[in-house]
Amino acid sequence: MTLLVPLLFAAYLVLYAFALALPPFPHAAAIEQNPLQQKPQYSLDEWLQREEDIALDNLLANVAPFGRNVQDAAPGSVIASPSKEHPNYYYQWVRDAAITTSTLVDLYADDPFDPLSSKLDIILNAYASLQDELQHTKNPSGTFADLSGLGEPKFEADGTPFIGSWGRPQRDGPALRAITLMAYLRAYNASNPSLWTSDEGPDWFKPLYDPRMPANSIIKADLEYVSHYWNASGFDLWEEVQGLHFFTAMVQLRALREGAALALAFDDSGAAAWYTQQAGLLEKFLPSFWDASKGHLIETLSSARSGLDCGLLLGSLHGSPAANNTVPGTPPYAPYSDEILVSLLALVYDQRNRFPINSAPPASPEGTSPLEGVGLGRYPEDVYDGYGTTPFGGNPWFLCTSSASEILYRVAAHLQETDELEITELGMPFWEALLADAPSFADLKPGSYGSKDGLFVDVLERLRSVGDGFLEVVKKHTDAEGSLSEQFDRVTGFERGARDLTWSYGAFLQAVRARGRV
Repeated sequence: MTLLVPLLFAAYLVLYAFALALPPFPHAAAIEQNPLQQKPQYSLDEWLQREEDIALDNLLANVAPFGRNVQDAAPGSVIASPSKEHPNYYYQWVRDAAITTSTLVDLYADDPFDPLSSKLDIILNAYASLQDELQHTKNPSGTFADLSGLGEPKFEADGTPFIGSWGRPQRDGPALRAITLMAYLRAYNASNPSLWTSDEGPDWFKPLYDPRMPANSIIKADLEYVSHYWNASGFDLWEEVQGLHFFTAMVQLRALREGAALALAFDDSGAAAWYTQQAGLLEKFLPSFWDASKGHLIETLSSARSGLDCGLLLGSLHGSPAANNTVPGTPPYAPYSDEILVSLLALVYDQRNRFPINSAPPASPEGTSPLEGVGLGRYPEDVYDGYGTTPFGGNPWFLCTSSASEILYRVAAHLQETDELEITELGMPFWEALLADAPSFADLKPGSYGSKDGLFVDVLERLRSVGDGFLEVVKKHTDAEGSLSEQFDRVTGFERGARDLTWSYGAFLQAVRARGRV
């Protein structure tokens, strides 16, 4: 950014006045990457095939014990980024580590006997062992005795507590860690079916889940924390606002529902009943995040912000199993729910007009603004630029942009699985935007559509193409080596913020994985 020319600086000054409001140039042309950086010209399919390998390699580079960027980290550590200054992200966040490790569990479950899975098995065991140590480590959030210490958001790479000032506690970490380790337990058990009844079984399973109280196993402790603290205030996933948050509530609900099923498998019927009861209360609480006057979900209750937030997408994705749901019933606010889809649409419209690199498509003949892929940031009021706060406002994030594509691919996968599309009045704005340029737009109205209906076919095609559009944005702003930082600049399109952000790679891999199902 030290090479900004005066004209670009002037553009920033213009943006200053609109840091918390929509800028006046919704049709500004997208700015190309540095012309001196000659990137190979790949089709999206070609680039995705190449970038998938790069992303996995760079993600694993940030994971101990094998990662090239974490030689001094405790085995099982997942650092947020190898960047140690400007900014320093060389820590392990409980949330980020659990989300990243969940991606590795998916890869392991795909083929436990693949050579990669042998390496992943070592990593996953190291991760579980380290989480047990972190749970028992006294920290500024509390101790293990009353489980309050489980709300500590981050630790040093060597596993020691981070004692600096921070937004704590954060209550999503224990839920996400429980979800990840429950998935690993299921995957490992499926690949070793005789283990459950063998003499060696208890030695493997007990560190993960032991019914005895007080809780002293990893998953059990996290589930006890979630079940007792889900209605307590904490900081959001961006570590900025204290309150009750949609993202946190969604992953807590999933953890409790899956935890109840796991408890029954371990003959822990009392815990299963308790987790089920608390899940029921939490599920009744979740509709509090719907704001009918705004027409979208809000991330934090009683907040001065608009409520539009990438955390809404992330909450839906991580709060809803992508496949092989182990819990009967439909999760609330799944990616295909009306509330998530209209919230995604509202966020896209806001971010498209907010960032100069996003160019708005012309309106359809019917006057509807089509839904197309754009760079998405965290939330409209964001002022973090990757290095500090700025009056110019935030930037698009790779993980948010990838997550939008995953939402759309998962909607398409759901429609393929059910062979039915239900369009309601609530969801109409999304479907109108999605089909604005489609032949069946004139036939669009609330109702049920089967897989042989032309409108159903158009919806599937558009979900895939718009999902690809978001990945095209990721492709455009990724550097020639395929590295993904935290953000890309709202004006220049250059990558900025922490380099090689682990979550950026994980979100990209999850989007590509979802694409493979449609």
